[in-house]
Amino acid sequence: MKTSSILVLFVMICLAGFTSCSKKSDDVTPDPAATVGFKVKVDGNNYAPDYAYALASFPGANGYYAIYGMDSKTSDVVAIALPNSAVEGTYPINEVNFGIITISKEDFSTINGGSGSVTITKKTATNLAGTFSFIAYDASGTKKRTLTEGSFNVNVR
Repeated sequence: MKTSSILVLFVMICLAGFTSCSKKSDDVTPDPAATVGFKVKVDGNNYAPDYAYALASFPGANGYYAIYGMDSKTSDVVAIALPNSAVEGTYPINEVNFGIITISKEDFSTINGGSGSVTITKKTATNLAGTFSFIAYDASGTKKRTLTEGSFNVNVR
């Protein structure tokens, strides 16, 4: 129950933050040919959101920041939460360093099971870049989403 509550809180905070976003010059709009952006394959299908950021402080989860991409047309979200202390290197994605996906109004998370990894290849005060992949399950643990070939190069806010 606590796991589901944390996931719901995380998704609600993300969605509130995403819906308050406005298009600014520091927003990252992914372009498949560009080196800046956020993309991943979800169950083999390309997902390239029109908003991508790294939040330096994650409300409701002290000591964490979030790397995320959102499709503003569908409200689909992919996010990875890591401790603020993370530096360049590879980290497991699990129930502690977790990944979430909300797609077609369904929530999936590694908090509910699943695993993966994220590799930070560049971390500065203003930029975060790397790769990731993970498998996430819904709250019942019966449905899953597989995320592969993920990459990000985003501004830190």
